[in-house]
Amino acid sequence: MELLEVNLESNISGETAIALGNFDGIHLGHRALLDKVVAMARSLGCPASVLIFKNHTKNLTEGISQELLTSRSQKHEIFKRAGIDIIYEMDFDKSIMHLTPAEFVERFLSDHLKIKGIVVGYDYRFGFKAKGTVTELRTLCRDNNIQLAVEDAVMYEGEAISSTRIRRAIKDGKPDLAHRLLGRPFSIEGTVVKGKQLGRTIGIPTANLLLDTHYVTPKFGVYLTRVRIEDRFYFAATNIGTNPTFKEKEIKVESYLYDYEGESLYGKAMEVDLIKFIRPEITFTGVDELKKKMDDDLEYIREEINGMNLQSI
Repeated sequence: MELLEVNLESNISGETAIALGNFDGIHLGHRALLDKVVAMARSLGCPASVLIFKNHTKNLTEGISQELLTSRSQKHEIFKRAGIDIIYEMDFDKSIMHLTPAEFVERFLSDHLKIKGIVVGYDYRFGFKAKGTVTELRTLCRDNNIQLAVEDAVMYEGEAISSTRIRRAIKDGKPDLAHRLLGRPFSIEGTVVKGKQLGRTIGIPTANLLLDTHYVTPKFGVYLTRVRIEDRFYFAATNIGTNPTFKEKEIKVESYLYDYEGESLYGKAMEVDLIKFIRPEITFTGVDELKKKMDDDLEYIREEINGMNLQSI
């Protein structure tokens, strides 16, 4: 797979079929687009590509810092596994934001990126203030000799799968629902850093994760998780929250890894898959009560792990 940084002046020599969208989370609805663009590319005899922005469009259009479902590196890996040949990546800035729908298709996609085919979702909007509709895109593609495919909504339990729905599930402490909508567990990645080492003092050492992406914040509490470190997987008990017992305010992601007997994890990259929500965050009266509850949590989660269908993860 090739990663190409582009801008409005880029001139790409080879033709491609391209999937367009925000692709935050790359959920099952997005996967349907990717499958279709790969099939279209094969039929047209050209590579399959996607166009993504380094920054979420809402950061500029709405002035908010959008909570994300996937990091940049996670997106790249999912695209690769889906069969995408080229990722076109660019900054979403005012120059791209102010393009009219016609300018976006004719000037950028057709003239500069040499797009031969386009795949979008049923609700795709584009151009300045998202004025461009799928109906307008059909006309522009026809006039510029570009093949177009529009993918219908992918439904789950009577409701369209969307990034908004997945964010809501994660915030509500429903990682199992998020898993079904994404087609994989919701995961967060970062670097293991040294914490206050409270867990170590009570015999429950944890790996503290410094996040490198502005992820959507899961419901505070304890989770059954699966952790990946250097391509090895471990089940874990992960606490996400602010440690209210000690009146802290910073959100922490702390994982106790079952059956880990290796060297220090400090400085290592770690990815945490949220599998099951166990209980909400609790304010304890002191360290003794905290330790007893943590011991109970670890025993309960171990029993959950032993009874799990590992093929379902």
